Amino acid sequence: MPAYKFFYEKRRVGGEQSADAINLRGEGAPGEGWEIVPTYDAKCLVAYLMSLNQSHPLNEVKSAAPPAASPAPAKPAAK
Repeated sequence: MPAYKFFYEKRRVGGEQSADAINLRGEGAPGEGWEIVPTYDAKCLVAYLMSLNQSHPLNEVKSAAPPAASPAPAKPAAK
């Protein structure tokens, strides 16, 4: 998947790091004194995707594992 850099901005840390800052390590790390934060559009996209109805199974998606069975009800103790 291509990088959508327009969903993030690199900015200098002013005092305290932003609560929304993304913790990156390795090559993607922004460097000392800089942070990567999502834009307003990125936050809106995440909110939209999370609001989608996910209450029904997607028949066209092949699951890697069968759904977990619910545990059996506990039997009452014998007296």
